[in-house]
Amino acid sequence: MAKAKTTGKTVQSPKPSKKEGRSKVSRVRRYVPGIVFALLLIGLVTGVGSGTLCSVGYESIAAVCPLGALESLFGAGTFVARALIILVVAAVVVLLVGKAFCSWVCPIPPLDRFLSGKKRREADKAARTEAAQHVSTRLTGCASCAGCQDSTGGEGVKNTGASTGTDANGFAMAEGSSPKKRRFAKVDGRHVVLGGSLVSAAVCGFPVFCLICPVGLTFATAIALYRLVGFNEPTLDLIVFPLIIVAELTLLRKWCHRFCPISALMALLANFNKATRPKIDPNLCLRKDGTPCTVCATVCPEFIDPAGDLGNRALAECTRCGQCAEACPTDAIRFTKKGLTRGNR
Repeated sequence: MAKAKTTGKTVQSPKPSKKEGRSKVSRVRRYVPGIVFALLLIGLVTGVGSGTLCSVGYESIAAVCPLGALESLFGAGTFVARALIILVVAAVVVLLVGKAFCSWVCPIPPLDRFLSGKKRREADKAARTEAAQHVSTRLTGCASCAGCQDSTGGEGVKNTGASTGTDANGFAMAEGSSPKKRRFAKVDGRHVVLGGSLVSAAVCGFPVFCLICPVGLTFATAIALYRLVGFNEPTLDLIVFPLIIVAELTLLRKWCHRFCPISALMALLANFNKATRPKIDPNLCLRKDGTPCTVCATVCPEFIDPAGDLGNRALAECTRCGQCAEACPTDAIRFTKKGLTRGNR
């Protein structure tokens, strides 16, 4: 990672070469969902019985999707020890690694990228840039983001705003801004869908949302395709399931951010996770001297500002994808205290 050169308040961060452009962690992360998906399907085909992400395990040992387990409790209307144990285990995992499942295991984000056209990808990029510039304004009062412009070869813009305070990390903030030491994930459409899935399960007596869950339908489509090829058993599932998935990911734009009840459930618990959240070394971050760098906020697919936690979404929504640490021009971002440097380089 090339280090940024600073002159006063202006940032000049050379664009990394293709060889440097993606870290090993980032490359591995992009392949993990496909590897997990393939291994589970291989288990089904070979009869090992590994299951799917909806219910994965071996023989009598199985872990049901936490949302499915919660729906089962509501649907049964009675105490189910197995479902409760699964929920406890899932809660412990989320408390340790936050919403890492969303970027490291879930097949929906890569499928969503595959279905996204060029215009949609450009619109998403523009939205992230706009959100990052808004963060810059709240921090320093500047009109544009020097860090984001410099990351694409543009000229940096000096900070001209008045700073009257600091945020939780000790970075300067614009006049009128108030630092927030801790922010919780906002209640949004995902939580409405989560509540609706639980109510529908209680009314109907079974997990209704599982019938339209894109994660489950992705595996169901693959299984239906396997049965067609391997056993010549054509079914309407091969038409209906993909249509539902495409409708959810294209018509209901930003499914993961706005509608996914699994994401909502994890976010509620991730509010209390701090161990693996992105951490900033204030001695290395360009914001320490008021430079309006928001490179990390610009590349974050979750619209999070890891430095000041002033982005559109709170740090609790972090999926540990590592893109902010990869893009940081001064290598100031780490995800563990052990890996966090403190100006000793």
